[in-house]
Amino acid sequence: MKLFLRPRLHRAGVLAFDLDGTLYHNPEYLKFQEESQIEQLADYLHIPNQAASSLVLQRKKLRKERQLPPTSLANIFKEIGVPDDLIIEWRKRKLRPHNWLAPDPLLYESLNALKKFYQLALITNNPRVIAEESLDALGVASLIATIIAPDDTGKSKPDPAPFQFLLQSMNQSAENCIVIGDRYDIDIHPALNEGMSGILIDNVKEIYLLPKLLLP
Repeated sequence: MKLFLRPRLHRAGVLAFDLDGTLYHNPEYLKFQEESQIEQLADYLHIPNQAASSLVLQRKKLRKERQLPPTSLANIFKEIGVPDDLIIEWRKRKLRPHNWLAPDPLLYESLNALKKFYQLALITNNPRVIAEESLDALGVASLIATIIAPDDTGKSKPDPAPFQFLLQSMNQSAENCIVIGDRYDIDIHPALNEGMSGILIDNVKEIYLLPKLLLP
């Protein structure tokens, strides 16, 4: 865990969590998500799956050569020319969180403790319906009422739009918002750019430790 905490106006505010790789640990599901979306890209471009995978790797390599920071798979697809609404539709079509995720009592316990002092939110690059189903599968849907998804902004992290939308929708100042995620370039760095704080985690087990860190 790495902390990027700035002074807050008061010991409360908003905790905004990433979803995949943050609120659960399931490498097989994360792999399936990427592979299923590359299959959709291959169908869209009328090329083999391997060619679509190579195209994505080429775009990532090009970004690195141009000294650009890593970005999400959705943003790579946009660079290739896939429309925003189609990217969202592909994810809705293929992802079934209840097939991969199960209730996590320790996650519920931690988030429930945090909810007594903070408003809890989710910032995800998956569509809203997938986020809702994921939270339900994890058994924590009742604890997180605010979800910021590409459906809301037409943008995916690390674009600043989802983070700005969070502040507007929750009527909070950046100083009182902490973003928690497993990827620095996608989750934490853009939050810091907006004046928020950040907590970079390695896996969901570190979420279990947040009440001891953040509560009075």
